[in-house]
Amino acid sequence: MRLRGAFPGQVLPLVAACIVVLLGFTALAVDLGMAWTIKRHMQTAADAAAVAAATALYNGGTYTSATTAAQDSATLNGFTNGSDNVTVTAAEPTTSPYNTISYVQVNVAQSVPTYFLRALGYSALNIGAQAIAGTESGGACVYALDPSRASAIGVTGNFSVNASCGVLDDSSSASAFTATGNGNFTATSIGVVGSSPGYSDTGNVTLSPTPVTNIVPGGDPLSYIAAPSVGSCTQAATTNSGSYSPSGNFTTLNVSPAVYSGGMSISGNITTLNFAAGTYGNGVSVGGNVGTANFSPGQYQDGSGSGASITMSGNTTMSFASGSYTFCGPLSIVGNNTVTLQPGLYVGGISITGNANVTFSSGTYVLAGGGLTVTGNSTLTGTGVTFYNTSSSGFGYGPIDLTGNETANLGAPTSGALAGMLFFQDRSVAYSGSNGSTVIGNSSSTFDGAVYFATTALSYYGNSSSSGYTFLVADMITITGNSSMTIGSDYSSLSNGSPIKSSTLYE
Repeated sequence: MRLRGAFPGQVLPLVAACIVVLLGFTALAVDLGMAWTIKRHMQTAADAAAVAAATALYNGGTYTSATTAAQDSATLNGFTNGSDNVTVTAAEPTTSPYNTISYVQVNVAQSVPTYFLRALGYSALNIGAQAIAGTESGGACVYALDPSRASAIGVTGNFSVNASCGVLDDSSSASAFTATGNGNFTATSIGVVGSSPGYSDTGNVTLSPTPVTNIVPGGDPLSYIAAPSVGSCTQAATTNSGSYSPSGNFTTLNVSPAVYSGGMSISGNITTLNFAAGTYGNGVSVGGNVGTANFSPGQYQDGSGSGASITMSGNTTMSFASGSYTFCGPLSIVGNNTVTLQPGLYVGGISITGNANVTFSSGTYVLAGGGLTVTGNSTLTGTGVTFYNTSSSGFGYGPIDLTGNETANLGAPTSGALAGMLFFQDRSVAYSGSNGSTVIGNSSSTFDGAVYFATTALSYYGNSSSSGYTFLVADMITITGNSSMTIGSDYSSLSNGSPIKSSTLYE
């Protein structure tokens, strides 16, 4: 007997359909869950790769080197370009506002095989992640790089230090940061690698904020900047025996290039003294009552590796015309001279004593031995200047030594390979207790740029201009003085912003 409503043969198709649906849900749960997990890991890899690529791009690289950095970083996070269907690319972003060479976009993609979704005709899923990173000005401007010395940053005296940026001390010493005396030290942050306690304050001292200890070392933030090339100096052969020693009264005295075995000594009453372009020596001394001395491009030498290439004394207005200069021997400025110098190679360094008024024309001054020494009440002025301090054959490394009551208003270049670099010590110079530099000016002195002595000590007391900036980066830093000091962080004059950068993830 047939039951009403019964339809033989329909149960099996219904069960089969339900199984298919269950398999579909299982596929979604398993395969899509797996895909989501891979996507999360991939996004982490893309973020890290973008930061690495941005760092490589800023450190003088191209998008090719940025791609290499991105792929290396992605590999560390489990996604190797060209392996397991993974691709990692880095390029300039195409979307505003990131479509400039200041940013980099990283894409990580992978074709991932499925399991249950194969039953529905999907053998693989394409998964991708994107990240955009760029660079921004670093938050710190005072860096002590020594990994272990006590007082890697030491502040003494009756001080008032106001830094509109952060301070980082890489020393692991328990007394890495010390402040002694009476004063206030204020920064946006103070970080010290050392612990237990890592810092100390003795006297009537206020540190604001309280230093954070046991941080991760930051390293040299300017290590990526290439040092300028250093030319060579070859003493020219003698062309004239004896010496050149004019004296008397001259309205105009014109001097032709020559190398005298006994040197050149010019004195008397001279209204205008002119040196034509060429090679002079051995040793040029100008004294007496010279109104104006005009030097032309060329080589000025001491002839023997001792003495000065030029010694200028008296009350002369001394001007070097623009062009290429090589000094084979120190340049010595003594007295109340008014001097305009040009960039070039200064073998044996520059020495300024007395009450000179010295203007440094824009460019790079390579101090190849001897350094820069200024004593007395001189005035130093220069915009767009870099002093690269190194050594040369016959002249050992000499520090920067600004120790007098000079007024110094010096500013680094605003663009180019050395943008932001004011004083730049050769990184190959080894630390010693006697080769530390001193950059101290009076209350009117300003130093806009990086004061960079990566492997030697620095004693500093100066200011940034009212709309300027200063970086102190040295093996050890001592700040000492009895007045206020301001370290600014206005990088608006720099075409690429601060030379100290941190890579930041934007998207």
